[in-house]
Amino acid sequence: MAAEQIDELRSVWDPHDQETIDNYPAVWRELRETHPVAYSDKWGGFFTVMRYKDIQTVEKDHETFTATKLSIVPASPKLGLPRLPLQKDPPESERYRKAMNPSFKANKVATFAPQLRDLVDRLFAEAKAEDPGNVNFPEQIGEPMSQGSLGLLVGFDTEESLEIGRLSATYVHAIQNRDMGTAARMSKGVDAFATKLAKSRMEEPRDPDEDMVSSIMAYPGKGEPFDERELAGMVRLLLVGGHIASRCLMNSLAWHLATNPEHVRLLRNEPEVKATFRDEILRFYPANQSLARVATMDTVLNGTFIPKGTPVAMNYASANRDPRMFDDPETFDPRRSPNRHITFGYSTHMCMGQAMAKLQLEVMIEALIVQPGLAVVGTPTWGRWTEFGINTLTLDLRGDA
Repeated sequence: MAAEQIDELRSVWDPHDQETIDNYPAVWRELRETHPVAYSDKWGGFFTVMRYKDIQTVEKDHETFTATKLSIVPASPKLGLPRLPLQKDPPESERYRKAMNPSFKANKVATFAPQLRDLVDRLFAEAKAEDPGNVNFPEQIGEPMSQGSLGLLVGFDTEESLEIGRLSATYVHAIQNRDMGTAARMSKGVDAFATKLAKSRMEEPRDPDEDMVSSIMAYPGKGEPFDERELAGMVRLLLVGGHIASRCLMNSLAWHLATNPEHVRLLRNEPEVKATFRDEILRFYPANQSLARVATMDTVLNGTFIPKGTPVAMNYASANRDPRMFDDPETFDPRRSPNRHITFGYSTHMCMGQAMAKLQLEVMIEALIVQPGLAVVGTPTWGRWTEFGINTLTLDLRGDA
């Protein structure tokens, strides 16, 4: 019955259609009002949830919408390490989250601020020394900053940082260029790196205060200790997921400031606005446009029948512009408060890395607004579903202060 009903559905959108990519906010706006649970026949067929409260419903109801089958649409390869705890439902997911939480606490992440500032200052200095009028922001600043943040968070040594930097950078470029053969090979390489890292820490644990895997192993949880595959799965989620989202977010921030000089002046003159500006960047440019669940049974969401076994994508970018939740949602308001954006998800699967994401934004904002010039060179390109934000960006950092 489910397959027949899917065949009868009318596809109302294609996330990879170039016209859609060029007009995402307008597409989201129309779908929110006309097809709040929008069907697409791409990749075997799936639904996209466009409204804020409908996403909350999906996120909370893990019995009807499971995370164990897939995490994105189109599905990533089934083989390889599990992405833990993302691909587990409560209560099983809580075992992993509780063990990982100490490494993601805001006070812990805040200790990385001096090192992160030093890294970003060095990256800007090196890029400007090479050619201040032609800075490839993603490759020279955004990407190595994201890699360095991961290194601080997880506790990589120099050799490990270089290896995962090479693997994840190649993976990012392959995904954005839709080179799925290279992406699959790099994904296997990341799996191998995560497994090697887990095995190394199991054989020779490090200081739990300095090393995430050692911290997870030291967590006094109930039941059996985590095995090598579980540890590697937790690392695997961070290595690419954290890198891609962070890179995209930094690119979008740089583009926004370069194209909105009034916001640069505001942040320079009124530093107390930085916190609300940061949160508005998160609302307006959610790097992960979507994550997905699978319906475990026939169900109805906002009047739309969803057959059992059908993927359901949650469009956080659309939800962040839902007028039912935000006043004047299409306007970027640097003073918006409260700002209940859903960029980090909701409920039991809320992103654990949000403290690091906020710190990254704060450090990058500080670095960008002190540049003597900040202008876009050429035409940037935008990422493709499931990412949202700037993919390529060249900046001119010369000019008068």
